Amino acid sequence: MDTGEKLTWQNVTIVAIGFTVTLAAAFTGYYKYRERSYFLLQTADAIEEEANAFTLGVGACSDFGPDQEQEALKLFTQRVEEHRNEQRRRQQQLDQPADQASPTAGSSPT
Repeated sequence: MDTGEKLTWQNVTIVAIGFTVTLAAAFTGYYKYRERSYFLLQTADAIEEEANAFTLGVGACSDFGPDQEQEALKLFTQRVEEHRNEQRRRQQQLDQPADQASPTAGSSPT
């Protein structure tokens, strides 16, 4: 920021642009927008897959007949809630500072 004796509009503009880029990089690094959107898209895809399986009667819902719609709906709801809980867990891990994140952040519970 040392501009010498002259404080021209070019020097002020360069400093302002540098500060803006630094501030934008800090926000994107802190809030982790890319990871958040990736995990949200992954969860949305998994829920859509469950909905398609329920509608078409395939996958986990293939064991249920037409007269067992309530049981299939219960299984569908349970599986969707599992996906939502997994998303919440990932979101909480992203909210933690890097030095407090658990070393097994990438593993899923079995």
